[in-house]
Amino acid sequence: MKLNKWPQSIILFIAFLLIFLHLSRHPEAFTYIKNLTLLNFILLLILRLLFLIINGLILKIYAEKFKIHLNHWEWVGLSFTTSLGNYIAPFSGGILYRAGYLKLKHNLSLTRFTILLASNYLLTFWCVALMGLVSSISLMVNSSCIPSQVPIFFGMVVIILIMMNLLPKPELSSQRWITKKIFEAYEGLIMLTQDKKLLIKIIFLIVLNNLIIGLAFFVGYQSIGIEILFPQALIISLITVFSLLINITPANLGIQEGVVSFASSTLNIGVSEGLIVALIVRGITMILIFTIGPYFLFLFSNKNS
Repeated sequence: MKLNKWPQSIILFIAFLLIFLHLSRHPEAFTYIKNLTLLNFILLLILRLLFLIINGLILKIYAEKFKIHLNHWEWVGLSFTTSLGNYIAPFSGGILYRAGYLKLKHNLSLTRFTILLASNYLLTFWCVALMGLVSSISLMVNSSCIPSQVPIFFGMVVIILIMMNLLPKPELSSQRWITKKIFEAYEGLIMLTQDKKLLIKIIFLIVLNNLIIGLAFFVGYQSIGIEILFPQALIISLITVFSLLINITPANLGIQEGVVSFASSTLNIGVSEGLIVALIVRGITMILIFTIGPYFLFLFSNKNS
């Protein structure tokens, strides 16, 4: 094992240890899994499959901005191989694989790939925050119990992102390579966000994907016998998206489960319940990725050989 893998491995071990300790102290949590029916399992499988396919479609639309036309095998396959790489390689290895593939196959520069990635993250967090704020307000209007910190959190994120867009853009001028690349990426990001048609398409797909994730959590809670409102499940799933900011384990293993448990507890649904649902959703996602992902990895490897 390389030295740079040690911190990640230690954090992953600690996360798994905390999950194990919690479940060992609350063995009754395992009884929830018995309520998972085959119908709910298939429904969750379909929802996670749709999520991965839409991720690929978002990549396809971004790539077209740079005159790169991905065929259906590529934009679907890259979604699966990226997710697979994030599990089996350290430090978001799937993202690096995607960047390498687009560079070798379609001559997409790393700067433009950075633009693509930065744009997607920026729009995703903005949509997540806005949807979270609307969902929180809808629960409050319907007299549902929700801590005031939740709408405040989403509201602050919305305001920060809006202010970032309104503030004067910094002038970056330097002969240093890294500074020039940052400036190019920043200018490219502005170019992308000024394309109204592109923005509408991407925002629609991001919102759709967020709703699919929320629906998956809603089905997950319902499948283990926990009554939950859809806006509550959506808020939990939206809070989970922010775990991407602390992506320090392969595919956020352990971290995402912890965030779901925390969000579930915040909405008074229960830590154990949130953890079980997170593990169910994680398990179903891994079934898809580790069965379909290797096929596309093999397909891409043969085409590039």
